[in-house]
Amino acid sequence: MSSLDISPIFRPIEIGAETIPNRIIMGSMHLGLEGMPETADRMAAFYGKRFEGGVGLITTGGISVNAEGKGSNIFFDFQKEEDCVELEKVASVLKPMGIFCAQLFHAGRYAYHRELVGPSALRAPINRFIPKELSTEDAWRTIREFGSSALRAKQVGFRAVEVMASEGYLVNQFFSEVTNKRSDEFGGSPENRRRFAIETMKEVRKQVGPGFPVIVRMSGIDLIPGNPTFEEVISLATELKEAGADALNIGIGWHESRIPTISQLVPRGAWAKIAGKIKSSVPGIPIIASNRINMPETIIQVLNAGEADIVSMARPFLADAEIVNKIKENQTERVNTCVACNQACLDHTFKEEMVSCLVNPSANRELDWKSLPQAKKQRVVVVGSGPGGMESARVAALRGHEVILLEASGKLGGQLNLAAAIPGKFEFFETIRYFKNELPRLKVDIRLNTKADLKLLDDLKPDAVIFATGVLPRNLNLPGLDKKPHASYVEFLNGTFKPGSKVAIIGGGGIGVDVAHKLTEEKDPDIPTYFEKYNVNSYTQAVIQPETAPRKVSILRRNGKVGAGLGATTSWALLQELQSKGVDFLSSLTYKEVTDKGLVIETKKEGAKTLECDSIILCAGQTSDTSLYEVFSKERTGIPSYLIGGAKDASGIDAKRAMLEGYLAASKIGTEQN
Repeated sequence: MSSLDISPIFRPIEIGAETIPNRIIMGSMHLGLEGMPETADRMAAFYGKRFEGGVGLITTGGISVNAEGKGSNIFFDFQKEEDCVELEKVASVLKPMGIFCAQLFHAGRYAYHRELVGPSALRAPINRFIPKELSTEDAWRTIREFGSSALRAKQVGFRAVEVMASEGYLVNQFFSEVTNKRSDEFGGSPENRRRFAIETMKEVRKQVGPGFPVIVRMSGIDLIPGNPTFEEVISLATELKEAGADALNIGIGWHESRIPTISQLVPRGAWAKIAGKIKSSVPGIPIIASNRINMPETIIQVLNAGEADIVSMARPFLADAEIVNKIKENQTERVNTCVACNQACLDHTFKEEMVSCLVNPSANRELDWKSLPQAKKQRVVVVGSGPGGMESARVAALRGHEVILLEASGKLGGQLNLAAAIPGKFEFFETIRYFKNELPRLKVDIRLNTKADLKLLDDLKPDAVIFATGVLPRNLNLPGLDKKPHASYVEFLNGTFKPGSKVAIIGGGGIGVDVAHKLTEEKDPDIPTYFEKYNVNSYTQAVIQPETAPRKVSILRRNGKVGAGLGATTSWALLQELQSKGVDFLSSLTYKEVTDKGLVIETKKEGAKTLECDSIILCAGQTSDTSLYEVFSKERTGIPSYLIGGAKDASGIDAKRAMLEGYLAASKIGTEQN
C-alpha cells in the first residue's frame, strides 16, 4: 500500500474563507459524552487527538438548534447557555489546531422524547412517539433558531458550521413528500418542500456573515420508496449553492431505510457514485462524499474519478486517530482500519452509551487513558493471537515490556480469520494486516506454529502471562448425526468441509446467521451487484430484490429469535438478505435425530417433522479453552496471569470485549502489587 500516489489527497482546498490542508475531513458522529463528568475535557481530548493526527476539519456530533430538536435528552442545545459554556471550552482548546465545525441539528420526528415535532404528524417507523405538526409560524421560528444557533456557534469559537439536512432529520423531512403532507408554503409542490432548507440556509448565512464556512449535509438519496427524484435533489443542491452554501456534504439514506448504507454489507466507496452524479450536475461548489470510505486506496479512487472534491470519514477516525498522518508519511500499512462493524459506535449511540471502537478501545477514553501506565520492563508471554491476544501484545510492547506471542496455528488472527471468510466481513483481514505490521515494529517476538504448554511457559520464564486462548466449538450429541455429512462452523469457514445443496444449520445465533450468509453468497459484494440487489439505480424505489440462492438453507434455533444478540444496527440488514434468498428460520424446537432423509425436529405446534437436508453445519455455541490457564494459575501462583476474551467468557464471540480486555490486561502488568 505504501507505493500509492497520495498526492490527490494532499492538495489544499478552500471552504468559505478557510483553507483545509488536505482532502480528508472528519464527519459528524455523536460521541455520547454529554452528561458524563468532565464532558468538555473529554471532547477536547478526543477531537484534539484527531487534529494532531492530521485532519484539517472536524464536524461535531449534532448540536440541537432548540429543545424540541434534540435527538434525545443527552444532546447539547445551542439555546441553553450552560451547554454553550461547555462548547466554548472545547472550541477554545481546538481553535488553534484546525477547523472545528459545529453541526446544526434538529431531529424532527426522529427525536427520542415526547416533545418531538415534524413537518406533519407522521410517526417514524423507528420511533414510538408521534410528532406534533409544526405550524407555519413555528416552522419560521425554527428557521430563525437555525440562524441564531449558527451565530452562537461562531461566538463560542467554532470556525465553521454544518446544517444537518440529511439522514431523515427535520430539514430532510420537509423536503420529502413521504413525510411532508402540508398544504402551506412549506408543503405541496417540490418548490415549497425545498423552501424550509433554502430559507434555513439563507438565515444561517445572514447570521454568520460572508466568508464564514457553511456546509450543508444534504441527502443525495433517501433510500425510501417515494423519496424525491434525482432532478428534485439537483434543484435543491443548486438553490442551496445560490443561497450561500460553501460546500455540499452528500448524505445517504434515512435511519428507517431498509437499505444498508454503512455496514460491512456495503462495498467500499459505493455511495460516492451518488456524490459524483451531484458533482457533475452542480458545478462550482465543493462536493463531499461520505459513507463506507475507510481505506487510502478508496479515497484516492473517489478523488481521481472526480466523484468528490473532499472525502468525509467518521468511524475511521475512531479506529485510528492518526490515519491522515500515516497516509502522508507513506505508512498506510500501519492504518488501523475501520471494519464497519458498528458494534462499539452506532450500536452504542442507539443505546445512549459512550461511543468507542472495536479495533481501538482507547477511542473516547483519551482522558481516562491519557498515557499508558509506566512500569518496570518485564517479560510478558501472550498465549493466542486472536483480537484480544494481538491487542494485549501491542499494548504490552508499547509500555516497553519484552513480549512473546505464541500462536498454535500458522497465522495471526485467531477467530478473525474465520470471520473474514464471511461475505462482506473481509474488512477483518485489514485488522490482521494492521497487527502483522505493528507487532514486529514494536519488536514483539511472534512465534507461529507454537502450541503452548506448561513446560514451554516455564522455559520462557515469564513475569506475566496473558491467556487469550479463545473458544472451541461445542459438541452436539444427536442420534444418527453420522448419517449425514456434518461439520462444525470452523471446518466450514476454514474450507475443509464442503456442504451440499440442502443445508441445515443447527444454531441460530450470530455464527449461524453468518454461516447462512456464506452458504447463500460466496463472494464479497461489489458496487454494481450491490446497486442491483437493492434497486438503487431506480433512485425512488430502492428495495431489496428477491434472489435465488445457490443452496437451500435452513437455520434452526431451540429458543429465541434467529439472530438474537447481533448488533441492532446491522442484524436487520443481514436477516433481510437471508430472507430475500429464501433462507428458512425455525425456532422454538427440539432436535430429535438425524435419519437418511434429514434432520428430525419437534415443535409444539406441528409435532415431529423431518427437515430434508444433505448436510449439517453445527453452530451450537462455544466453550472456553481454559485448560492451560487453569493449570498455570494453580501451579505457578507467583506469576500474574490474565484470562481474556472468549477464554474468559464464551457466551458470545465478542471481538469488542476481547480487544478491550486485552488492552486493560496489558496496561496492568508491572503496576500491581503482586
